[in-house]
Amino acid sequence: MRRRILSVLCCPDCKHGLKLIEKDAVDGRILNGTLECENCGKSFDIISEIPRMMVNLGDREDLSESWGYQWAIQAEGKLETDTYYGETEEQEVNNFFRYFGITPGDLSGKTVLDAGCGCGRLTKALGKYGAEVIGIDIASSIECIHRYCQPENNVHIIQADIVNLPFKNESFDYVWSKLAVCYARNPEQAFGNLASLLKPSGKLFISVPDKADLSFVVKLKDLLRITHRIPRRLLLYLCWTFAPILALAKKITGNPASSIRANAFFLFNALHPSFMTRHSKEEVKNWFHKLNFDEIAQVDGMPRLIHVRGTRRNNTSEIPFDTIISAS
Repeated sequence: MRRRILSVLCCPDCKHGLKLIEKDAVDGRILNGTLECENCGKSFDIISEIPRMMVNLGDREDLSESWGYQWAIQAEGKLETDTYYGETEEQEVNNFFRYFGITPGDLSGKTVLDAGCGCGRLTKALGKYGAEVIGIDIASSIECIHRYCQPENNVHIIQADIVNLPFKNESFDYVWSKLAVCYARNPEQAFGNLASLLKPSGKLFISVPDKADLSFVVKLKDLLRITHRIPRRLLLYLCWTFAPILALAKKITGNPASSIRANAFFLFNALHPSFMTRHSKEEVKNWFHKLNFDEIAQVDGMPRLIHVRGTRRNNTSEIPFDTIISAS
């Protein structure tokens, strides 16, 4: 952890400020230490440079372990490597700018939150554009993500949960959350948590599964129901076993082709979590409307997902923006 991000951190439980207690530090990086809440007294360890900011996980503990396993084996090269959710790094970065409707120059001097950063590829890549980038993930294997992003001085990784975020309100210019709020029991509340972090005129982007157009692997999970109970090593083996069959099925049905490695990733990614919510376009847009966002746009992107962006109003007392615009 670098000292400068303390200015945006707060207690994820009571939302008050934190005091930094350093144990080991090198060149401005806190290797080990503690963040102590000045109000409720809760403390959060900094271990191997990573603030561990999670509280009250409850049934999300299993989700933390499950995603931790996925990103650990992905880091070992046992799932997708050249692509991630079927996208190359270049495609993922280009889509970030397209989905937000901005250019790379717009990131200079800004603050960006990647909420649910997964393997950290996008988080690290955005550090090249002059922004202060923070990636958070619930995964128990957060060290893999941090290790991957560590070379970038302006990229920071925190273990945190979108249900209890450790950030002060109005801390970020851009908040990006791809396939994260759908793993919260109350996704609209998780959306509201993210929205509160935006500065006036800041932009929020989210994507969630489209319940009107579910992928084959999601339908398979619904049919089988118990895939999250299968031991993860066995589930990984089964996904690799059935990946060639999925590739053949895509070819026969005329769906976009993907590699066997990518199909194994898609299968495991869909089958291992204990739950995932699904949504309609109108529902997601309404989340933005309720919080008085402006410039709400549904963006064309990865099939079977709903992509929506919006801009936080400077004057939230204005009449809500009623027209959904088409993204350029």
